[in-house]
Amino acid sequence: MADVQPLDALLYNSQTIKPADVVTEPYDKITAAMQEAYYKRHPNNVVRIILGQEEPGDDETRNKYTRAAQFFQEWQKQGVLVRAPERAVYAYEQTFELPKGKQHTRRAWIARVRLSEFGEGKILPHERTLSKPKQDRLNLLRATKAHFGQIFLLYKNGINRTVVDSRTEPLLEFQDEHGIQHRLRAVTDATHLRQLRDYFLPKTLYIADGHHRYETALAFRDEMRKAFPDAGPEAAHEFVMATLVDMNDPGLFILPTHRLISNVAHFDEAKLLGQLEEWFSVEPEPSLDSMLANMRKSRPGERMFGLSFPADRYFSLKLDDRKSRSTFFARQPVLWENLDVAILHVLILERLLGIDETRLREEANIRYFREPETAARAVLNGKGQMAFYLNPTRVDEVRAVADARSRMPQKSTDFYPKLPAGLVVYPI
Repeated sequence: MADVQPLDALLYNSQTIKPADVVTEPYDKITAAMQEAYYKRHPNNVVRIILGQEEPGDDETRNKYTRAAQFFQEWQKQGVLVRAPERAVYAYEQTFELPKGKQHTRRAWIARVRLSEFGEGKILPHERTLSKPKQDRLNLLRATKAHFGQIFLLYKNGINRTVVDSRTEPLLEFQDEHGIQHRLRAVTDATHLRQLRDYFLPKTLYIADGHHRYETALAFRDEMRKAFPDAGPEAAHEFVMATLVDMNDPGLFILPTHRLISNVAHFDEAKLLGQLEEWFSVEPEPSLDSMLANMRKSRPGERMFGLSFPADRYFSLKLDDRKSRSTFFARQPVLWENLDVAILHVLILERLLGIDETRLREEANIRYFREPETAARAVLNGKGQMAFYLNPTRVDEVRAVADARSRMPQKSTDFYPKLPAGLVVYPI
């Protein structure tokens, strides 16, 4: 079902440029401060392409997208970006430490994957998307006609990695600013490439990260089909660059994304706690650490949450399984009844706080944080009325939702570490 092929790639010239100076976090993880730092780090940093700064006088003919296209063309002419000598699938490793954890290595393949509509069942999403980011990425793709980052895809039951000799000298090996070690090796042997392609043919692939960019690639493919009807099924625009990771890889981790809530009209802490007690066992906690520790101790099937208010007030929330959830999930997929993030969004945010789906999409009342300490500090500093804390979504939950042709609320998953932009470039 999945068509995974080697790609003709562009790489940064490692003879003259250090990879750590030019790769970045994915575009949607780059803050204004990070953007500025990347600009200063190196004149050829890929941020100038994937998330260029706006300038005075920008208009339809001169803007961050046209500058991105200009940078891309100039860097190829200058030898900053060079074409790989052979078509390849790239074996990619990231070695990292989780916060307060031990070292892990996540292994993956970087290849081009044939685009297919979600309804075909070959590649499945698990998360909802917004229109604004898709339009931004489509504008960039139209201007540059290249992919600078990969869609993060998952598959079941890993392939034997002996097709890659670990003694092979990496094309790239470097450590980024987060202390993550990156190693990239090229697989070019025809037999090994055929084995890889044959292995993936019957597979269903699941989008872990990059939903907006995947849907953008579909839209661009359709535009290119109209513009070049005779291009054929192997044309570059029929594919998207992807990183493929086995669902059972020991280095595959999902981190929770916590919610900071603000601007809720007529908000009353005591009233909310009373409403929560109708559905949850609500227990005061002496500290953030105590609350998080109790959340981590939750047994499989238990739905545990954390809640903080100003003045260092913390609570653990355990959903009462005796309460029927079908009433407030009447308009939602059945699977949502057992997803922490769905329970938070539908029962607490929408039903109790009045933050409906439209306001969630607009992010009028909500901000997202990976670090619980950051969310708690924001509440203490008066930047939010409260924060809700979640345990991480499990990989099997992602797969179940995707297999059911359903989607989770936004920001349900935070796969860690992220895939750097600029590591491999796929020109169309």
